[in-house]
Amino acid sequence: MIRSCFEIISGIGPVLQSRLWENGILDWDDLFSLSVENWEKIQFLPSISFLHEEAGFLNSKWKEKDFSYFVSKLPNKELWRLWEDFSHKFCYLDIETTGIDESSFVTVASFYLNGEMFTFERGKNLEFMLDDLSGDLILVTYNGKRFDIPFLEKEFNQKIPNVHLDMMNVLHDMGIKGGLKKSEIQLGLVRPEEIQSVDGKMAPLLWKDYVEYDDLEKLNLLIAYNREDTKNLEAILREVVSRKKKSFDNFYL
Repeated sequence: MIRSCFEIISGIGPVLQSRLWENGILDWDDLFSLSVENWEKIQFLPSISFLHEEAGFLNSKWKEKDFSYFVSKLPNKELWRLWEDFSHKFCYLDIETTGIDESSFVTVASFYLNGEMFTFERGKNLEFMLDDLSGDLILVTYNGKRFDIPFLEKEFNQKIPNVHLDMMNVLHDMGIKGGLKKSEIQLGLVRPEEIQSVDGKMAPLLWKDYVEYDDLEKLNLLIAYNREDTKNLEAILREVVSRKKKSFDNFYL
């Protein structure tokens, strides 16, 4: 849906973008062919010559698959628009911790990228986690802006430079609220039965039992829960893009 986005053009905000859509200008091809009559009708647009030039430029960038250009132009919560064309650049991330206070730390973390899961455990391989993270990937989280990313930056004492798509903000804008698990239910996603009872409050207790009693069963359950959270972010993003596409098509086509 990146080609239906006009907000990346200087001088066009959400209101003008909606006016363009309402007048049948639905993508950059339509903008490139915008007539003087339609341009005058919509009002307050940048010059028609500028719009034609920008539409041609954006189409060329899209054909070149210039991922970094579009990432630099889009607001973070609009990065979902790139998923259809650049799904291989989306890296799904989730962590578990011992709590939420200053003394808490990361216990288990996972990346899910191009169908492959990478899991890291404290005391085993957590210290190598960022070695496997390419800086040009979009990190996808749920509430990661306030939780996952700050915890990881504290853990490794460094900034994580990747651009970040926090699905919580995207879902809230769609009226879907209540945390990750409740959001999944509203989106029609079902977790495996063996981990349906596990939630964020239980995760620290599972780690505690593992550390204190060497309970590998609890550790394995924690890892399974973390991996499910991580993998489901891809399913959530896919469903979000599908719903936004249908909504756009139903309203404007």
